[in-house]
Amino acid sequence: MAKIYEKEINLKDYSKNELLDFYQKMVKIRKFDENLIQLIQDGKVSGFYHSGIGSEGVSVGSIVNNLRDEDFIYYNHRGCNQKIAKGVPLSKLYGDFLGTLEGTTKGLGAGIVHSADPERGVLGQAGTIGSQLGISVGSAYSAKFKGTDQVTLVYFGDGAASREPLHGSLNWAGLYKLPLIYICENNEYAISCHVSETHSVKEHIADWAEGYGIPNCVVDGNDVLQMHEVVKEAVERAKRGEGPTFIEAKTFRHRGHFEGDPYDYVDPEVLQDWKENRDPIKNYKARLLNEGICSEEELIKLDEQVEEEVAEAIKKAEDSPLPGPERIYEGLFS
Repeated sequence: MAKIYEKEINLKDYSKNELLDFYQKMVKIRKFDENLIQLIQDGKVSGFYHSGIGSEGVSVGSIVNNLRDEDFIYYNHRGCNQKIAKGVPLSKLYGDFLGTLEGTTKGLGAGIVHSADPERGVLGQAGTIGSQLGISVGSAYSAKFKGTDQVTLVYFGDGAASREPLHGSLNWAGLYKLPLIYICENNEYAISCHVSETHSVKEHIADWAEGYGIPNCVVDGNDVLQMHEVVKEAVERAKRGEGPTFIEAKTFRHRGHFEGDPYDYVDPEVLQDWKENRDPIKNYKARLLNEGICSEEELIKLDEQVEEEVAEAIKKAEDSPLPGPERIYEGLFS
């Protein structure tokens, strides 16, 4: 059975800059998301968007100060969270959704964007739900084959975890002791199906990993510091050559599966509880203030810096031109 990861964390074990960096990056992700939703409502973005509001702690906690540019990630359905935490510039992401040349795809794939940023270790996402689980085995094996200390993090939701690719991936990762960290972002709903309707395991999705000999645990994904510590331990294990780790991060999305989803399949009281009592940014902010790490004024200043950064990123993306017809042939090799 998967263990519950609950580490006693003393904020004094972190520097003030580290603690404020976690806060600022979570706020940046949320502000990016809120402003992108506004662009969608203004009719400037076509296609779907899957909001990650409510699960910022999973991405920031797992990536920031744990991964280097040379370490790999495969993001999930709400992957803008992870791409921002890995350092992809906001203007590049806004450019992707607006379809301008500023985007990482330089004008291709506006709407649902499957993009990559290899220089920052962002290797993208596969075309079907969960298929990144198989590809992640490849990058993890490449690091083992070359003898580097690179690690791969693969993100997926509880819905993807109910599909067969997870089991094939776990088998090979366990067999070859690959430097691969599985992060299941369990927000309880695969579109509109509750996790209890899609999994035969009775307790935790992380229990699947037990059968493949892979260490596993369940963590509060909305606690950015718990998330940081559990992934830090997994990264250290991987670098020592001790193989993969499976982490199930409990969280909840504040919005529907996609923008336009009425989200009427969730009990309003349950949703309100997650928003009011279990919000990762709200709770972390309260802890910083209660333990005297910083003042309210310092956090307001960080919020203002994020607002300015987001506004500049949107302007840069909007001012960038749309691609000409010749763009379709760039990168075409056959």
